[in-house]
Amino acid sequence: MLTACSSISNDAASLIGRDSPDARLMLLDGSETTLSAVRGRYVALLFWTTWCQHSKGAIGEFEELARAYRRRSDVVFFAVSVDRNEDFEVLRERIQSQDLNSLVHIFSGNDIHDEAYQKFFGDLVPMAVLIDPRGVVRYLGTDVSEIEDILEERFQS
Repeated sequence: MLTACSSISNDAASLIGRDSPDARLMLLDGSETTLSAVRGRYVALLFWTTWCQHSKGAIGEFEELARAYRRRSDVVFFAVSVDRNEDFEVLRERIQSQDLNSLVHIFSGNDIHDEAYQKFFGDLVPMAVLIDPRGVVRYLGTDVSEIEDILEERFQS
């Protein structure tokens, strides 16, 4: 079982400052994209689940951040659900009930075996990642506000 905690694994931390791994991302409609397909933009990812109380707060904060940047074509926000296939309807209901419409929703149904989650050495939720336009991981941790701080610093200068 996944839990939220204050620190990420050493493997995950080792990705910071390095080229991001590429991964397939399954959209809700069944189509797919890859992280490499959005290179050249800031890419924010939030790995979360519908059953985790910590994720509920983080996804709300992530949605607010995505709304703040919705007019920018150089930033994309992916909400990667690390839920099981049988939780698809619960996910759709959560997206609607929390008005999570500024995010690009990703759902493989593979639970903790989701490809992107594995490539970022996921072992907790929520887990936030920020990749810069060159494809370098700039943040990987549990705090969405860290992504907000980095983006504010980048776009205010």
